[in-house]
Amino acid sequence: MKARRAHGLSRVCRQVAIGGVVSFAVLADTPAQGQDADRGKGPAYVYIDTNFPEALVFADSLLIGGASTMPLAVPAASRSVRLTSPNPHTWSIAPIARPLDVVAGDTARIAMRFPYHYRIESEPFGADVLIEHLEEGRYIGVTPLLYRSADPVEGSILVRRGGYIPRHVQPGKAVWNRHVVHLELLDELDPAAVQLNLNPPRAYRAWIDYAALGTALVAGAVAVHYKFRADDLSDEFERTRNDALTSRIETHDFRAAVAFGVMQGGVAVFALRLVLR
Repeated sequence: MKARRAHGLSRVCRQVAIGGVVSFAVLADTPAQGQDADRGKGPAYVYIDTNFPEALVFADSLLIGGASTMPLAVPAASRSVRLTSPNPHTWSIAPIARPLDVVAGDTARIAMRFPYHYRIESEPFGADVLIEHLEEGRYIGVTPLLYRSADPVEGSILVRRGGYIPRHVQPGKAVWNRHVVHLELLDELDPAAVQLNLNPPRAYRAWIDYAALGTALVAGAVAVHYKFRADDLSDEFERTRNDALTSRIETHDFRAAVAFGVMQGGVAVFALRLVLR
């Protein structure tokens, strides 16, 4: 047996002669690979600077804790850190992800700050929303709306609609802020300011739906009946070659086609009413 080892190489080849046949064995355990394996052993530690301490922290797809717990131990093989909202009702808050490059024992500090969200709703809806700060008003939209800001909103939020008493609310400093404003009618209504609904919604006629579905079901049953009769006569024609059966087959096929068309019409009417409802 004869072995050679090259200096600086990470593999060892061993030459073995057995019965005149020469074979080579590769030993995969190398110093370089051993160092890489050591880099992945044990956890690394992460400090997260965030304005949303309630957020959940994921290392890749592994949940490792809350953002208020510091430091957080993460597997050294992790390649990213992601923060998500813990409340499913605040789905408007998009997750934040940052790349992570650490080895076992490292400590990393990552800044992950969310925009501030302001959900403004009013009853009735369609009210103008303004941010008032330092005696200035800035229009941001119509209710219901979701407003995002890199910094907490200063001042107050004004919600106003013609014919109703305006309301002010304090914006809030949290990442998620929701305000539902109930507007009250003025004592003396201004006909020019109040928008009256002169076209109330029409009464929904459910009988049309029932008629359309019933027609579709009956027509479908008739189409199946005549189609089966036409198929039976076709089988009989194949056996007997009786030309008198041809006209009856065509009649049944025609009736089946007409019934099928009526069925499709009933289904179309019902689908259209669902869309326009």
